[in-house]
Amino acid sequence: MNNRLVLPLEPTDTYTRESFRIGVNKKLFPTLFNHDNLWLHGAPSVGKTHAVHILAAENDSTVLVSDSDYELNGLEEFSTVVIDGSDQWIGDLEKEKSLLGLYENLAGANRRLVLTARSDFESMDFKLLDLNSRIGMFSRFHILPIPSIEQLDFLQELVERLGTTLSDEVARFLLRHLTRSQTGLVNAVNRLNQESIYRNRTISIPMVKELFGL
Repeated sequence: MNNRLVLPLEPTDTYTRESFRIGVNKKLFPTLFNHDNLWLHGAPSVGKTHAVHILAAENDSTVLVSDSDYELNGLEEFSTVVIDGSDQWIGDLEKEKSLLGLYENLAGANRRLVLTARSDFESMDFKLLDLNSRIGMFSRFHILPIPSIEQLDFLQELVERLGTTLSDEVARFLLRHLTRSQTGLVNAVNRLNQESIYRNRTISIPMVKELFGL
């Protein structure tokens, strides 16, 4: 079996360490790559999925699951199991039983569970008290958004990495009208670069408006 398994598979050029901006989250990678069970939370699009894809890509014997219908039995053969979007499991009694069983199997094998969620642990509505108490012992990390002052620099770094150019005017338009999320900016820049190459045109505000329906 392939020891690096990501479910479902995502484009490798989207979720890379090089395209991730740490910003104020200086302790993210040391926390992400240690051996503790982890509750990783933050608002939508701050980079939780991006971060755990980096973990899955760089850490041997790691499996990443994002589908709440995926069968969790047998995953204890991996040294680290990542459940991305654990909000989909918590609050559903049967899914919580499955998650508790996974935790018990991993704990028995001295292996690790990493859960991502939009909310902090205290805000979750657990159905199983046993699961609540187990996860309550996890380390926790709150991913914060990129500070506004860094967003323009981050966007220009993404563009330069692709070997293209983007005026500050267009960059500010993107940040004002499209997205300020880290993953959203990566996806937007990739799409704009592809369209620019296809059309043999410089990225402009009219192109942004047309491509994203603004």
